[in-house]
Amino acid sequence: MHIVVLFLLVVGCLGDIKILVNEEGGYNISVNDHIWVRSSHTGIYVNNKWYSSDDNSLPLMNIDYAEGNDPNLGNWNETQLIYDLVLSGIHTKIVGHIRQWSLISAITFHLDTGNQTLTNTVPLSMDDVCTVFPSFCIEQMGTDDQRGYFTFEGEFIFVYYSLF
Repeated sequence: MHIVVLFLLVVGCLGDIKILVNEEGGYNISVNDHIWVRSSHTGIYVNNKWYSSDDNSLPLMNIDYAEGNDPNLGNWNETQLIYDLVLSGIHTKIVGHIRQWSLISAITFHLDTGNQTLTNTVPLSMDDVCTVFPSFCIEQMGTDDQRGYFTFEGEFIFVYYSLF
């Protein structure tokens, strides 16, 4: 099983973080009932080709929900976006997990690419991307937009630095 993990931590925010997922698999992240960021497409690069939810070559098959408890971080609830990757007639379930934590203002994302080996004849370099999840539309929401983000080593972290 291959898993790619991204951790999103909201700091300096005493507000309420919510994730709203629509039936097509798009999602909005809101802070204090204000949309903070909207999702973009999900994609995976395998067999030297991009498969994407944008062009339906990686179709969304189902949306599922789960909840649980971590001994260190406490309770969580999760939305699972389940995609169907078809390679040479073989179906592989690709699952994008969006987990929201109750104890702390944090959301984690991870992509489970299943147990099938996903290969390319041309190896990707350290600077290339092999999966796109999560992805976000970065847009200015208003004239006094106070959102920010930064990236490092493949991590994409949004920082909420001003109350609405």
